Amino acid sequence: MPLCECFLAAGITAALALVIGLWLFLDKRRRFWEDRNFPCTGRALMLFGDYKQASRTEHMQETNRRLYQEFKARGVPIGGTIFYVVRTVIVIDPELIKAIMVKDFANFHSRGLYHNPEVDPLSGSLFFLEGQAWRQLRAKLTPTFTSGKMKMMFETILGVADELGDYFREKTSDRSVEMEMKDVMSAFTVDVIGTCAFGIDCNSLRDGNNEIREVSRKIFKQSPLHMMWVIFLNMFRGLAKTLKLKETPADLEKFYMDLVRNTVEYREKNKVQRNDFMNLLIQLKNSENPEERVTMNEITAQAFLFFVAGFESSSTTMVHCLFELAMNQDIQEKLRAEIKRVCGDGKLTYETASSVEYLNMVIDETLRKYPVADLIMRTAANDYKIEGSDLTIPEKTLVLIPTYAIHHDEEYYPEPERFDPERFNATNRANRHPYVYLPFGEGPRNCIGMRFGQMQTRVGLITVLRKFRVVPGPNTPARLEVDPKSGLAVPKGGVLLQVERN
Repeated sequence: MPLCECFLAAGITAALALVIGLWLFLDKRRRFWEDRNFPCTGRALMLFGDYKQASRTEHMQETNRRLYQEFKARGVPIGGTIFYVVRTVIVIDPELIKAIMVKDFANFHSRGLYHNPEVDPLSGSLFFLEGQAWRQLRAKLTPTFTSGKMKMMFETILGVADELGDYFREKTSDRSVEMEMKDVMSAFTVDVIGTCAFGIDCNSLRDGNNEIREVSRKIFKQSPLHMMWVIFLNMFRGLAKTLKLKETPADLEKFYMDLVRNTVEYREKNKVQRNDFMNLLIQLKNSENPEERVTMNEITAQAFLFFVAGFESSSTTMVHCLFELAMNQDIQEKLRAEIKRVCGDGKLTYETASSVEYLNMVIDETLRKYPVADLIMRTAANDYKIEGSDLTIPEKTLVLIPTYAIHHDEEYYPEPERFDPERFNATNRANRHPYVYLPFGEGPRNCIGMRFGQMQTRVGLITVLRKFRVVPGPNTPARLEVDPKSGLAVPKGGVLLQVERN
């Protein structure tokens, strides 16, 4: 046989062996739970696993809701699923959720997400880190999110809120007007986070095309190719770290690295002091206590996380809330009356903003019906025997706690599609299992920025509702649909509401 034919035959043989090997690998992954007699759907497909619909026509929160309902109907505390080719479990039982997030947290401290701060600095944030690196950074940052620090930043937020009020007054003049709430509330939170995280006056309400607003939009509009890259990195974390691969796009990294470095250098050179998050990070960087110090890369990663987690989540919550208030005028009028009674017409204070109890109930119900994080992820460090059953979660399994599905479980929230703030009055709250309401997670790894997110959401809503009323307009949808292509559960298309002056 000629040499070229030998090479061709060898190439074909190698290609066939590779294809067969890949097929066997994927088939083994697909049948992982079935082979172990673990509760599962039995419908996992090659490549897509149990999430074929999530890749095409529906948001992942709906896929997880269907899987949750299926496993709950079978009376099991947990169900095995295949997320594309990653083995996962969906947790059903609230007591098991409590064990995973609190009681046995040591075995579930990691989210299992790829990070490599040495080559990908923005991945060195509190959200991605695990183990001792996470514990040390969490201990350093926790003091920056106390109630006292939030109160210190309140005036900064209030300055942006005043701009929001002026914007609404200009738009409404002496009449009502239809406004795109997604754009307006996103601009408000970009301005709040921009000034608190980076000390920058973004002015997004007046200039919707400023650079930081444009970059922020790109964060949540990554291409399908980039999403496939992220899945690959998380599937093969060890290999990715060895090869020093990066998840963050180069332009995004450069923008935020330059932004933070320039901000820190300017403040240190000119001895600028501001009541914001960046100032607190600079104080940690220059601390006399070596145990408290953070590096420039750590500052950048935390500021980036603060921005990403803060602007989209709070703006989406406010949009959902205003939509529900427009659709439920009785609730809106009760809330507006309570805001006027507690806050009056004078300058808003941290204490009054925090003490509108009915507003807190309305926000809680908004986060119940529309949780920004539709699931919580953890990874089992070791095999975990589930108490009271013969089931074991294998080590390195991705654990999914389906927040959206739990928040829409009729056992805990009758008529889950109905918007009812009274679900969160003192009596109803006390009668419910505490681990069936998880908008900010629970346990040692709960959302560290929860207080800040709540504060800017309260201030934004009070600013709007104290002087204005929202009602359905001619282009207001009857119900909001989630954009299936969005990572976060954000409304599809616009959310147009009619805004009226008092």
